Amino acid sequence: MRIDAYIRSVVTVTELPAQPMEAVARCELYRLLSDPVRVRLLGLAAAEELAVGELAELLREGQPKISRHAAALREAGILLARRQGTWTLLRLDPRATSDPVVDDAVRAGQRACAADGTLARVEEVLAARDAETREFFARGGRPSRSGPPSELAAYLAALAPLLPHRRLAIDAGTGDGALLEVLSPIFDRVVALDRASTQLQLAGERLRRRSLENVELVCGELDGPEVRRAMARALGVDPKEAGEASAGDADVVFAARVLHHAPQPARAMRALVELARPAAPGRGEDGAHARGGAVCVLDYEAHHDQALREQEADIWLGFSPDDLRRMAEEAGLSGVEIRRLPSAWQGEGPDRHLVWQLLVGWRGARSSAFTGKGKGTP
Repeated sequence: MRIDAYIRSVVTVTELPAQPMEAVARCELYRLLSDPVRVRLLGLAAAEELAVGELAELLREGQPKISRHAAALREAGILLARRQGTWTLLRLDPRATSDPVVDDAVRAGQRACAADGTLARVEEVLAARDAETREFFARGGRPSRSGPPSELAAYLAALAPLLPHRRLAIDAGTGDGALLEVLSPIFDRVVALDRASTQLQLAGERLRRRSLENVELVCGELDGPEVRRAMARALGVDPKEAGEASAGDADVVFAARVLHHAPQPARAMRALVELARPAAPGRGEDGAHARGGAVCVLDYEAHHDQALREQEADIWLGFSPDDLRRMAEEAGLSGVEIRRLPSAWQGEGPDRHLVWQLLVGWRGARSSAFTGKGKGTP
């Protein structure tokens, strides 16, 4: 009998109720376990959770007969059953073997199945479950496509518990919110900041379309009060009580292709650092100095493409790695690392021909290095 591919069934799994074993009279239990087919069925169900059809194949009995035997054992509280689509999967209730009569019957069934080779055939039956699946992927499976997978958010959500600090992220200069599709599945809360309300409208549409419910959109400046209040709300702090102290609490601050639009890049870098959580006093568990929140800046290396000033309103034609590092360290970041990104990661925009660089650094202890409230940052 051909076994359908087990893992391709995508349905709700439901447990089938059974009465407790204590409710079964002893004489009824002896009668129930006197049938050799039921005893062998128990031996197999103790070894592996198997479908009724699989048990019928292994025991060389008709499926209706196995279903009747299984129903009786389930009603007695010896077998557990769950439905998986059209399948009914059976397994031994581990509590049942506390009864010495049931335990003896299970052991007898296992010995009988081992003696006639039935137990050894269980592996063959299990291998047959995914025969169709193996054949499907051997033919090539689904057509492949380039670019990030549409289920990327699910993969990111799986990675999120691996990050020790993911309470709050800031997306500075969020634009149409493309980065939010990466941040929202990972961080508990995200504050997305932009100066242009039209860009935030586009980001809002993305949030609704992609069900990104843990993001707050904020229209304002990097060093303005709007972002401070939003951070306080995200952390469950009354903005009136928090005041300016609500800034400087983000675990990660992202600025993706923002710095080259800033009238004063060094000032913008300082504003980004001020949004990150300052380092706690003392040392970490490994003896190293404790780190504060991270700041991630994605921008271009210095280039000569003047056309981007007209096409994209760029102010600066990128930054040399040395200049970018200097700005970061002067703004209070430590452990600064800079790396070039592969061109294949740079999308299809008008800047895809440039060299992209990523800077990551960590904020030190809180300082008064930047207290300005100007409007010159993006």
